[in-house]
Amino acid sequence: MTVEPRKDSDARVPHRGRLNVLIVASMCHPDRGSEPGLGWKWSTQIARHHDVTVIVGEYEENRAAIARELASNPQLASAMKFEFVPWFEVSQGRWQRAFASVYQPLYYAWYEQWMRRAQKVAEGLLTGGRRFDIAHQLTMIGFREPGFLQELPIPFVWGPVGGTQNVPWRLLPALGAVEGTRHGCRNVINEWQKRRHRRSREAFQRAAAIIAVATDTQQEIRRHHGVDSRVIAAALCEPGHPRSRVRKPHDGPTRFVFTGLHLSRKGLPFALRALARLPKDIDWTLDVMGSGPQSTSWKRLTDRLGLTKRVTFHGYASREKLMDVLDGGDVYLFPSLLEGWPAAIAEALTLGLPVVTTDLHGMSDMVTDECGRLVSATSPARLVSGFADACMELARSPDLVERLSRGALQRAEVFGSDVQVPLILETYEAALAAARPRAVASP
Repeated sequence: MTVEPRKDSDARVPHRGRLNVLIVASMCHPDRGSEPGLGWKWSTQIARHHDVTVIVGEYEENRAAIARELASNPQLASAMKFEFVPWFEVSQGRWQRAFASVYQPLYYAWYEQWMRRAQKVAEGLLTGGRRFDIAHQLTMIGFREPGFLQELPIPFVWGPVGGTQNVPWRLLPALGAVEGTRHGCRNVINEWQKRRHRRSREAFQRAAAIIAVATDTQQEIRRHHGVDSRVIAAALCEPGHPRSRVRKPHDGPTRFVFTGLHLSRKGLPFALRALARLPKDIDWTLDVMGSGPQSTSWKRLTDRLGLTKRVTFHGYASREKLMDVLDGGDVYLFPSLLEGWPAAIAEALTLGLPVVTTDLHGMSDMVTDECGRLVSATSPARLVSGFADACMELARSPDLVERLSRGALQRAEVFGSDVQVPLILETYEAALAAARPRAVASP
């Protein structure tokens, strides 16, 4: 697999000196997770090796947060410049935002307009005399909106590209009529767009290099567009994190933890039904972090299963509270049905938490038998029974939890910046080598 560690002799990055890299990271925030955190981490890691100009969406006071980070790190500040483009939701009414949350074509129409404004900023930098060696479309990672950097007369790198994953058809009925239908419709649209989305097709063909968010996305890109890509860990781990530790045997219950938005695709009901199957002699607890549309439904299911004394719903919590709960856990449960490269698993591995998750999408790239358990998602029944077996195995064997915890810390090193960032730099070198003169008008 592309993200596996390599020998030192293979990890050398060809040296051309510092490049000037133009990045569009619509989502970029030093104090946020998910896509904003990805935009910040990738940009700052690249800035350790090259001079970087980042065009970002301005939202949630990220301008002030970025300024604070740069002020505290002069070396980073010397290598980075930021151009802020107001985020489109800032000027939209409340009813429009609510409608866009359920009608994605409207959201993507606004997002495309933002991308075009970002492109105008990029063109202005070029006409103003700035020189760039690489143009990199970074976030957001969905394939539906590639932006417009490919129109510039410099090598274009796109990725990590994601969004190709679907909720497996065989699991849709278990989500209920409304959510099952909604995800079924998304699957149909997704399959059509992967093949027919015009601007995506053009971007895949014009890119000098493509980064895929996971192995299944890499295969989809090759199947539908005939181009190769490279899998690089989207969510970088942080080996040596202050809270990293090996989970040792202890007195008391086995402490399972779930984090994430409470959405149907996150699959928590499968884990709840699995835990309800554990024998009465097994002592366990489950901490559920986060909130969302499914919170009420999940709490009702917990009550019906008779698990209210064992399961604690913490709701939305501060970052410090979240880390406290994860730090106190023994095993991380991630029963998600639809992900690219989940940052939640990267964080769990970083902290030394064994992971029990589905064998789907990026999860199958991240988790091995040395750091957790992959559960078959071929049917709802097999998913529940697989989670029950894995949870029972770990709850009955504290020594196994300790061994998998050590494996999680080792796995985190594979997805750390020391291994993954050289792959990004090599991708830039490959893009420069592959670039050919193109008939593209200079701005």
